[in-house]
Amino acid sequence: MYSDKSNKELLELLEHHHMLTFESQIQLSEELGKRNLQKEKKMLDETIALKIAQIKNLEYLKDFGFVAEFNNGGVVVTRTTRAVLTDFIAIFAGFIVFLIGVYGIASLISVFINGEDMNVFSLAIDLVMASLVLTGFKFFNGIKRLLDYSGFKLSNFEGIITLQKRFDLKLEKIKEKASELFLETQEDQMVLKLGDRPIFNSSVENIVQRMTLQELANVLKKEG
Repeated sequence: MYSDKSNKELLELLEHHHMLTFESQIQLSEELGKRNLQKEKKMLDETIALKIAQIKNLEYLKDFGFVAEFNNGGVVVTRTTRAVLTDFIAIFAGFIVFLIGVYGIASLISVFINGEDMNVFSLAIDLVMASLVLTGFKFFNGIKRLLDYSGFKLSNFEGIITLQKRFDLKLEKIKEKASELFLETQEDQMVLKLGDRPIFNSSVENIVQRMTLQELANVLKKEG
């Protein structure tokens, strides 16, 4: 990514490294290392080290809407209250947006059926409102997420991984050996699974999410 840039350009970029993505920071550090600019990249490496420490502490599970608690040599993962509230807000907002979209569609139908005089501005407004129907549907994804993770709990004890999660609305409790916990890559997604049951998934392209999922799998197997 940075091989075609001069040392001066890299050093200028280094001054604003906090604005870069984590992956870009790593690549910048590697390029600076190749050019023997070790002293110059000290602060960048400290930033990267801090991020890695946070990943290892599973702090970025919050990006998935979960939190990990360590106790008695084990770890317990549950959904955060904030994530649940976010889903409720998304559902409510989606419902409002959906209703606005329905109103827009009804207005358009009324214009064409009743042969009302069409005002270009009003027609444009109705078209915009009608298009919000699809946007409203996207917000409703929060309903599925809310249901799927209601009562969720992932933990370990003496080598046994316990997953409590809803599948087809039914809350199931699954216990498997730690060896049955693994990561699987499916196209652009990385999925953490227990046996044949999916637990979490993350974007392969998002290095922080990917590393967090890998660290969670390592912690569960190690602590288990």
